[in-house]
Amino acid sequence: MDINGVAARVTDLERAFRNLSENVPDMIVDVVGHMSTDRSLVHPVAGFQVKMRDEESGARVTLYISASYAELTRWPPEDEPGPARRERFNVRIAEEYEWGDSSFDDPAELAQELLAYMQFNLDVVATI
Repeated sequence: MDINGVAARVTDLERAFRNLSENVPDMIVDVVGHMSTDRSLVHPVAGFQVKMRDEESGARVTLYISASYAELTRWPPEDEPGPARRERFNVRIAEEYEWGDSSFDDPAELAQELLAYMQFNLDVVATI
Protein backbone atom coordinates (compact mmCIF):
# COMPACT_ATOMS: atom_id res chain seq x y z
CA MET A 1 0.00 0.00 0.00
CA ASP A 2 1.30 3.48 -0.81
CA ILE A 3 1.85 6.19 1.80
CA ASN A 4 -1.39 8.01 0.93
CA GLY A 5 -3.34 4.80 1.41
CA VAL A 6 -1.77 4.27 4.83
CA ALA A 7 -2.39 7.93 5.69
CA ALA A 8 -6.06 7.47 4.74
CA ARG A 9 -6.34 4.47 7.09
CA VAL A 10 -4.70 6.38 9.97
CA THR A 11 -7.05 9.29 9.26
CA ASP A 12 -10.04 6.93 9.38
CA LEU A 13 -8.93 5.77 12.83
CA GLU A 14 -8.40 9.36 14.00
CA ARG A 15 -11.93 10.23 12.81
CA ALA A 16 -13.34 7.20 14.61
CA PHE A 17 -11.81 8.55 17.83
CA ARG A 18 -13.27 12.01 17.09
CA ASN A 19 -16.70 10.43 16.72
CA LEU A 20 -16.29 8.71 20.08
CA SER A 21 -15.13 11.96 21.69
CA GLU A 22 -18.57 13.45 21.08
CA ASN A 23 -19.90 11.16 23.83
CA VAL A 24 -16.89 11.00 26.15
CA PRO A 25 -16.43 14.00 28.44
CA ASP A 26 -12.90 15.42 28.62
CA MET A 27 -11.62 13.38 25.68
CA ILE A 28 -9.47 15.31 23.21
CA VAL A 29 -8.09 14.13 19.86
CA ASP A 30 -5.07 16.02 18.45
CA VAL A 31 -3.32 15.36 15.16
CA VAL A 32 0.46 15.44 15.55
CA GLY A 33 1.18 15.82 11.83
CA HIS A 34 -0.57 15.98 8.46
CA MET A 35 0.60 14.90 5.02
CA SER A 36 2.30 17.77 3.22
CA THR A 37 0.63 16.76 -0.05
CA ASP A 38 -2.88 16.56 1.47
CA ARG A 39 -3.54 18.38 4.75
CA SER A 40 -6.78 16.45 5.24
CA LEU A 41 -4.78 13.25 5.90
CA VAL A 42 -2.97 12.36 9.13
CA HIS A 43 0.68 11.55 8.47
CA PRO A 44 1.13 7.83 9.24
CA VAL A 45 4.46 8.32 11.03
CA ALA A 46 3.53 11.49 12.95
CA GLY A 47 0.11 10.09 13.88
CA PHE A 48 -2.27 11.52 16.46
CA GLN A 49 -2.96 11.60 20.21
CA VAL A 50 -6.04 10.87 22.27
CA LYS A 51 -6.12 12.45 25.74
CA MET A 52 -8.40 11.76 28.70
CA ARG A 53 -8.49 13.24 32.19
CA ASP A 54 -10.21 12.27 35.42
CA GLU A 55 -11.68 15.53 36.73
CA GLU A 56 -11.81 14.44 40.38
CA SER A 57 -8.23 13.29 40.78
CA GLY A 58 -6.51 15.08 37.91
CA ALA A 59 -5.07 11.78 36.65
CA ARG A 60 -4.49 11.67 32.90
CA VAL A 61 -3.83 9.21 30.10
CA THR A 62 -2.60 9.91 26.60
CA LEU A 63 -2.60 7.44 23.74
CA TYR A 64 -0.27 8.23 20.84
CA ILE A 65 -1.05 6.27 17.65
CA SER A 66 0.93 5.95 14.43
CA ALA A 67 0.61 3.42 11.62
CA SER A 68 2.99 0.97 13.29
CA TYR A 69 2.80 1.41 17.06
CA ALA A 70 0.96 3.04 19.93
CA GLU A 71 2.14 4.37 23.28
CA LEU A 72 -0.05 4.84 26.34
CA THR A 73 1.19 7.28 28.99
CA ARG A 74 -0.40 7.45 32.44
CA TRP A 75 0.08 10.41 34.78
CA PRO A 76 -0.83 10.01 38.46
CA PRO A 77 -3.33 12.27 40.24
CA GLU A 78 -2.18 15.83 40.81
CA ASP A 79 -1.92 15.38 44.60
CA GLU A 80 0.11 12.14 44.23
CA PRO A 81 3.39 13.16 42.62
CA GLY A 82 5.14 10.46 40.73
CA PRO A 83 6.57 9.62 37.35
CA ALA A 84 4.52 9.09 34.22
CA ARG A 85 4.36 5.46 33.14
CA ARG A 86 4.62 4.52 29.50
CA GLU A 87 3.58 1.39 27.70
CA ARG A 88 4.41 0.86 24.06
CA PHE A 89 2.54 -1.75 22.05
CA ASN A 90 1.97 -2.86 18.49
CA VAL A 91 -0.80 -1.59 16.31
CA ARG A 92 -0.70 -2.17 12.60
CA ILE A 93 -2.86 -0.06 10.38
CA ALA A 94 -1.28 -0.32 6.92
CA GLU A 95 -3.09 -3.46 5.76
CA GLU A 96 -5.65 -4.16 8.49
CA TYR A 97 -6.66 -2.61 11.78
CA GLU A 98 -4.69 -4.74 14.24
CA TRP A 99 -3.81 -4.45 17.91
CA GLY A 100 -1.64 -7.21 19.31
CA ASP A 101 -3.11 -10.49 18.09
CA SER A 102 -6.55 -9.01 17.39
CA SER A 103 -7.77 -7.83 14.00
CA PHE A 104 -10.72 -5.47 13.53
CA ASP A 105 -13.00 -5.08 10.54
CA ASP A 106 -13.11 -1.30 10.67
CA PRO A 107 -11.46 1.64 12.45
CA ALA A 108 -14.48 2.26 14.71
CA GLU A 109 -14.08 -1.19 16.29
CA LEU A 110 -10.38 -0.65 16.97
CA ALA A 111 -11.04 2.84 18.34
CA GLN A 112 -13.70 1.47 20.70
CA GLU A 113 -11.33 -1.21 22.03
CA LEU A 114 -8.46 1.24 22.49
CA LEU A 115 -10.80 3.70 24.22
CA ALA A 116 -11.87 0.97 26.64
CA TYR A 117 -8.19 0.25 27.35
CA MET A 118 -7.55 3.95 27.95
CA GLN A 119 -10.53 4.16 30.32
CA PHE A 120 -9.33 1.10 32.23
CA ASN A 121 -5.88 2.69 32.65
CA LEU A 122 -7.37 6.02 33.66
CA ASP A 123 -9.48 4.30 36.33
CA VAL A 124 -6.40 2.48 37.62
CA VAL A 125 -4.20 5.57 37.82
CA ALA A 126 -7.02 7.73 39.28
CA THR A 127 -7.33 5.39 42.27
CA ILE A 128 -3.62 5.11 43.10
